Amino acid sequence: MFYDKPIMGILNVTPDSFSDGGDYTDVEIAVKHAKEMIEDGVDIIDIGGQSTRPGYVEISFDEEMKRVVPVIQAIRAFSDIPISIDTYFPEVAKAALEAGADIVNDVKGMDVSGMVEVVAKYQAPIIIMHSRPRQEGVSIFDDLAQFYQEKIALCQAHNISKENICFDPGIGFHKSMEDNELILSFPEKCRYEDYPLLYGVSRKRTIAHLINEDKPKERDFGSVAASLYSLEKGVEMVRVHNVKGMSDTLAVWNKLKMN
Repeated sequence: MFYDKPIMGILNVTPDSFSDGGDYTDVEIAVKHAKEMIEDGVDIIDIGGQSTRPGYVEISFDEEMKRVVPVIQAIRAFSDIPISIDTYFPEVAKAALEAGADIVNDVKGMDVSGMVEVVAKYQAPIIIMHSRPRQEGVSIFDDLAQFYQEKIALCQAHNISKENICFDPGIGFHKSMEDNELILSFPEKCRYEDYPLLYGVSRKRTIAHLINEDKPKERDFGSVAASLYSLEKGVEMVRVHNVKGMSDTLAVWNKLKMN
């Protein structure tokens, strides 16, 4: 199962991501960072070619493909590490899967026309994020549950295997700070049946709010703490920038629990 691998490392090959924009736009530098993450214990490398930070300007799928496909191909030349493609464009998902990616990580939760067909055709594992504007008059947990039910029905209609479905409640996407803290505090209420969960809170404004830190790259300790809490509450995967910090923290925590 792809979701039995808890640490997903972020590799943004973008000029404008909120915390590391411009750091890995060069293929050689991106590959070097991928190698570092592998050495640090990453389980899945999540490659994204478009920023979805608040107020982002959408690029074309052609431009996104130009950013991500060479990096996927370069990593595949030396490693079989699982790779997820962080995209909501079906064209990019298709190109990435053909280049060697294994998983689709869809920030728009298959709301874009054509994505479900690509996932079904390639029988690719899919991470479905809730990023819609919040419904009025319902709790965040009910909102998530309704979204999950809708997406499960969509997957079933396209013969996508249950084992290939993972959900992400979308911390920070169209949600209030109260919503975000509830999602972090109560992962068990964000789960639908026994479908696995991915949590991605690394360096986000929710962490900034909790620790009063304006600089995104100074939020790693808080991010690792929140991610560890999520894993302890049953979340299957966490998406992080600082792989070594997460890997070391998890190794020590698991060792001490066994004593």
